[in-house]
Amino acid sequence: MTVQATNTQAKTWAPKFFTIWGGQALSLLGSQLVQFALIWWLTKTSGSGTVLAIASLFGLVPHVVLGPFVGTLVDRLNRRVTMMLADAVSALAIVVLAVLFATGQAQIWHIYVLMFIRSVAGAFHSNAMMASTSLMVQKEHLARIQEEAQAIVADAFRKAGAG
Repeated sequence: MTVQATNTQAKTWAPKFFTIWGGQALSLLGSQLVQFALIWWLTKTSGSGTVLAIASLFGLVPHVVLGPFVGTLVDRLNRRVTMMLADAVSALAIVVLAVLFATGQAQIWHIYVLMFIRSVAGAFHSNAMMASTSLMVQKEHLARIQEEAQAIVADAFRKAGAG
């Protein structure tokens, strides 16, 4: 590889990566807003700590338990398609829930199912994103970028766990 090709490659990874990374950060923010709204609704509707604990289990446990297995599967799949499908499944679940709220039919068990679906989709999405990072970022920047990406994911889990 020539020096010119290396310099061109060095200049082109960052815009592509930060476009995807920025979009994912916005998506994560939106997901956390939805999570907050669901927790708020559960609190107002039930007033029960048990309901909130069960919702937290449905929202976090599938991601934690399935994460290592999904990571192995994601390594064998097209990561871009995996991220798009995971986002689409999560978005579809939110649309279904919005329809349930709009028609006045939303129930607590709907929230549990939604949180479970979003957690499973999140396991696929986060594993695909982390695996894609190493393919998009140059080796000399990889440790810093991975550290920042992990910090964002850890912060999202912390906030989701806190409800």
